[in-house]
Amino acid sequence: MKRLLSTLLVGILFAFVTAHAAERAWQTGKLVEVEQEKVKEGSTKTTSSDGSLKDKGNKTEYSGNSTTTTSDNVDTYQVYTIQAADKVYVAKEKLLFPWSKPSSASVGDDVKFAVEKGKLYIRDGDGKEHKATVTKTSMKTAN
Repeated sequence: MKRLLSTLLVGILFAFVTAHAAERAWQTGKLVEVEQEKVKEGSTKTTSSDGSLKDKGNKTEYSGNSTTTTSDNVDTYQVYTIQAADKVYVAKEKLLFPWSKPSSASVGDDVKFAVEKGKLYIRDGDGKEHKATVTKTSMKTAN
């Protein structure tokens, strides 16, 4: 019964996501620039301590050492520049994990995209949808 319920919930969720994606106002634009950006977001300090005790009869001798290491916290972003019919959009997709992959679209490709509430959705050649934050919008310059 639980398995049937979980399967039903997954199906409903999939239908909702698919229906919502179909509602987007998809446009076609040209991917004119792609850049990967690494941004330092702070650092993490880790300290490890090690100690030992030696019994010296009526007193105890302690010896220890401590090691501190600092590592940078770096976030990786994929920056897309898309030229539409009348506007140029620049958007950043945060790659959450080291194994996260950006859009498979290449510079010069026509891409399907939609802009909603400060977010830019890109559909790549594999049909996968990528969500990025719009950082800049400008008018397309006349040639």
